[in-house]
Amino acid sequence: MPPPPGREATLLPPDQNQGQQRPPAPDSTAFMCPYCEAVLSNPGAAQCDSCLRPLPQQGTPVLRMMFPTGELKVSVGQHLVLGRDAGQSPVASTFTQYDNVSRRHSTVWLDPSGTAWVRDEGSTNGTFVNGERLPRGVEAPLRNGDQLRLAADVTGTVQL
Repeated sequence: MPPPPGREATLLPPDQNQGQQRPPAPDSTAFMCPYCEAVLSNPGAAQCDSCLRPLPQQGTPVLRMMFPTGELKVSVGQHLVLGRDAGQSPVASTFTQYDNVSRRHSTVWLDPSGTAWVRDEGSTNGTFVNGERLPRGVEAPLRNGDQLRLAADVTGTVQL
């Protein structure tokens, strides 16, 4: 039985439909709630679906770190542990292939004034900002364009 008239166009792949455009690819990075660290299904929402707290709105500073294995984003007030242990770091999959990155390597955050910070958490192979090793537990500011390196070979670029 032939399809009803006008239905033929819906049977074609989206890029062959006349007058229709394929929607843009979704952003492959995830935003997290700065309070409960739940992944946000709608980063533009006014409040978190999990903890129901108000979310920072557009124009609020965001710390982005571009690593070879992915981009990480940190909102104001959020502390993000960088490391290989999924129990301690919600972004552990970014670092699991690097044996020289500690399970709990370092922590990054963005304070209310929009200043980004990093602290080494006692990592075995060190946390470096622009080639300078941070002493254990010392907090260092991060600026736009800084190179953040974990251990010997995991380097990310800071964007603010």
